[in-house]
Amino acid sequence: MTLLSLLLQIILTIPLTIILKAIDKKTSNIVKLLLPTVYIIIIAAIIPYVKTNIFLITVFEVFIRNFYNTIILKEEMTKPNSMFIIESILSIALSLFTYNYFISKVDTVIPNPEDIKPFLWFSIFIFICFIYKSLTKDKETQKEKQKLVIKNENIIMDYAKYKSRYFEIINSEHKIVNDLTYAIMIYTVKTTTPINRRINEYKGIITRKEVPYGIMQIKSYNHLTDEDSIKETIKQLEEKYNNTDKKLDSILSNYDEETKQTIISIYAIIVEFQKK
Repeated sequence: MTLLSLLLQIILTIPLTIILKAIDKKTSNIVKLLLPTVYIIIIAAIIPYVKTNIFLITVFEVFIRNFYNTIILKEEMTKPNSMFIIESILSIALSLFTYNYFISKVDTVIPNPEDIKPFLWFSIFIFICFIYKSLTKDKETQKEKQKLVIKNENIIMDYAKYKSRYFEIINSEHKIVNDLTYAIMIYTVKTTTPINRRINEYKGIITRKEVPYGIMQIKSYNHLTDEDSIKETIKQLEEKYNNTDKKLDSILSNYDEETKQTIISIYAIIVEFQKK
């Protein structure tokens, strides 16, 4: 490895740092973890001269990004030091593994047509699966929503259960707000499993990012209990109630159209039950 090659690798680190900085809050941690490895594979294919020990680009990137954030921008670490270290080690380890077992073992990273054939057929298979999933997703979602609305008796049982448990908290002076809170609660519990809620909570604690918390799945940067999420939901509904035309569509304007219609359906069942 020559000095010129090392200098080129340092220079080629800059575009990677810029890309990672640009997508920092727009994509998942897995994508950011894999991107440096994908980047060095592409660079090794385009500029074979810098292929030797090209994993060093990932090492340089970690130091440059940390220096840029803490010294130049003088930003506080958005993640705990331990998390930054773990992510950096994993990224470097993945790049090193790719270099040792792939890049350094071949004369050129660019595959020939014969090598591409299995990947091409695999891509076609994935594409067909993606089309099938797209065609069936809406149909399956609609069926689930219909099941939720059709099973009125289950909704009434859930309403009675949650009312006995949370009646002291759900005590807005506006009846419509109380009934909508129960409807949202029933919808949220039906559509998010306890396991997913726990995973989101742990993810929020570790990454310190905004995630859904509590039985009402309220997005927050701080941990919320079930009771906290209910109080926050009531607060949001009351604000909408007081500042809109008091119609259900306006009060539930924070929800997408499909979710809104399902919640309104559950709300209607609750109101009809109360008349009996």
